[in-house]
Amino acid sequence: MALPLIVIVLAAMAAAVLAYGTDPNWAHFHHGIDFILWSRQWQWVLLSTSLLLCLALLTIIVSGKRRAWWLIGLLPILVLYSHRFLTGPAAASKVVEDPPFVTADRAGFLRDNDYVVGVKFGDSAYAFPYCVLYSAPAVIRSEQDERMILLWSPYANKATAYSITRDLRARDLEVVSWPANAMLLYNSRLGQFINGITAKTTKSQTPTGFRLPIRAVKEMWADWRQQYPHCLVMAPLNADWQTAPSTPVPPRYPMPTTQPADFRRVCVVAGTAPIAVPSDDITDVPLNLSAGETPVLLMRDGLSGQTLAFDRHVQYDLIPRFAKTSDARRPTAVMVDIDTDTEWSVAGEALQGARETRGRSLTPMIAEDGLYWDVMKFWLPDLKPIDSDTLAAAVTQPPALQNQQASRGQNRRRRASQ
Repeated sequence: MALPLIVIVLAAMAAAVLAYGTDPNWAHFHHGIDFILWSRQWQWVLLSTSLLLCLALLTIIVSGKRRAWWLIGLLPILVLYSHRFLTGPAAASKVVEDPPFVTADRAGFLRDNDYVVGVKFGDSAYAFPYCVLYSAPAVIRSEQDERMILLWSPYANKATAYSITRDLRARDLEVVSWPANAMLLYNSRLGQFINGITAKTTKSQTPTGFRLPIRAVKEMWADWRQQYPHCLVMAPLNADWQTAPSTPVPPRYPMPTTQPADFRRVCVVAGTAPIAVPSDDITDVPLNLSAGETPVLLMRDGLSGQTLAFDRHVQYDLIPRFAKTSDARRPTAVMVDIDTDTEWSVAGEALQGARETRGRSLTPMIAEDGLYWDVMKFWLPDLKPIDSDTLAAAVTQPPALQNQQASRGQNRRRRASQ
């Protein structure tokens, strides 16, 4: 009696690791993420071991050494197989290549307040609806000779897009799990794991086939459609979009920390050292910050509400500070730099001013708003939070107001000396 019981227990243990070894909840424990990676790497070994043990049990029964009712022990193993490949957390998440797209006027399945991930790629603008991305969080899109990949981690509200080479194919990629609320991809051809938040491998290297980052924004469908009325919209792949969330959702899985959860929303700006700015503190007033050694201009478009970031370098040795302004003669002017008194548009283009700024444009930087602090800090350990004192110092008064304040100060000192 002991032999078939031992065989069933060992087969069930291998099947249990296969079924639940990639569960995102393991990330809460010490070395939990390593266990998730190990479980996926040894998936087929675990499956083969379990199947061989099941075959051994059948052999024992067929040879007449044990009764047929021992076959009941195979039922829980079958259930574990079903969970891993049919009903598990990542089983419904697919990697798709060149899915169907429709024009904006035919996207009747979207409401104005539904959120989309917007990407400008090649000669076209694309909208990837949240409700569609939940079942296809990794999308590869080809346009002429160029290809891109969009990685979507819904429980981190993080979208990452990269241009890619032709060697990267959807059939080689698999959504494994969501450890610490980040999508985890596996390139089965190369044996390479890819983090959906950092777009890096587990060794912090650029994945094979990835080239340059592409700016991806998250906003309501009505706002994106207004900016790009001729954009292409990713169409639903199945009926799951009808019940999927169409707006940002909070983190779902536990974080590997013993501290109380801190899921406040921040804007992360890339630079030589990334910074996190509280989303509520970003307005149409320019913020003059630094991301490591990179001088940053951060603000929110007063019309679209979109967060914008620029490198403040105008020239190698000219790094001005910017202030909010308005000019009836130039309605597109939203800011002025106090070094050259040049007015600039919301797109970072110089409208008029000194010779050194004429015809210049600020270099855009990747800044993503609406992210969760705990999640981003875990995956980006070097992420620096910007406190209230730094934010207060980051606001610069327009030159005219500075002159008025200086004049008032001189008048007060003059009256005091009389």
